[in-house]
Amino acid sequence: MQVQDLPPPSRFMFWCTSPFLVATIVLLPLLARPPEPTGWGILAAFVLLSLFVLIGLWNAERFWWCWRAVGGIIAGGYLAYLIAMIAEGQWFGDGRQSSSTAFNALMGLIVFGYPGFMWAVFGRFTWKPEPGYEDYPNEISDIDEMDVEAGG
Repeated sequence: MQVQDLPPPSRFMFWCTSPFLVATIVLLPLLARPPEPTGWGILAAFVLLSLFVLIGLWNAERFWWCWRAVGGIIAGGYLAYLIAMIAEGQWFGDGRQSSSTAFNALMGLIVFGYPGFMWAVFGRFTWKPEPGYEDYPNEISDIDEMDVEAGG
């Protein structure tokens, strides 16, 4: 299913979320002061994510690539999280589910990162491509031949 096949996005959704997204884009860089360069990278990724969601909600058909960028940012974020946890040696943590561990990063990568990767690369969530126009019978004779082959 392509973005063009989806129903038009709701203007209600855009107007309800846009004030929060604009506030995030403008105020977050002014309010947050990360102590490390990694924090600045995460801040920049979050601001870009908010910007792409805002533009994608504004006009999904025209800015279809924004939603692919959102999927790529999510997949890249979870992959970076997994790599950081492996580098720190935090495999299973202290037993709490809220701990930052490689196991939790892997679960997030499977649940959120993999679909984000699929949408970023292919524009769909499955490996199977969407059937093309030529895959559907377009004439009455094609339908009759299919009935004959099926024994009908």
